[in-house]
Amino acid sequence: MGVRQVAIGVRRPMSTDIEEMCRQCNGKCCRYFCFQIDEPDTFEEYENLRWFILHKGITIHIDEGDWYISIENECRNLTADGRCSDYAHRPMICRSYSSEGCDATGGDYEYEELFTTADEIAAYARKKLGPQKYDKKWAKMCGLPAPEKKASGNKGGKKKKKHKKKHKR
Repeated sequence: MGVRQVAIGVRRPMSTDIEEMCRQCNGKCCRYFCFQIDEPDTFEEYENLRWFILHKGITIHIDEGDWYISIENECRNLTADGRCSDYAHRPMICRSYSSEGCDATGGDYEYEELFTTADEIAAYARKKLGPQKYDKKWAKMCGLPAPEKKASGNKGGKKKKKHKKKHKR
């Protein structure tokens, strides 16, 4: 018999019977779906992810190097008590779902990265693409002047003026 964490740190036994497990967790796995997406490698692809995540119920995560989008959207067959109203005719993905990967018993997902806001995606994109490239693309997209390049080896970012020495004869 497994154990699961419930509100206020109280722990109670979790049944090993799959139907009872589903009843106890209220159908967490039936309240979202998640699928793999291509890893972004351009500014435009990161911008698409920013657009996705601006919608309610969307998160994006990286797990073992693969990118996924998760969409909170409850199954139409989920009843108020967390059961399937058409259990006998449920889809194959539901039939093959294992209690070993169950959302109620599996613990926390330990994603490499979890993005819940557009700002988090933008910060990650800036880091991956490089600040200069990202800032230049951002400015162009927003119709802003291109950012000035920082002079190398100069902490202030301003170009040093060269002074000519006057020679006395």
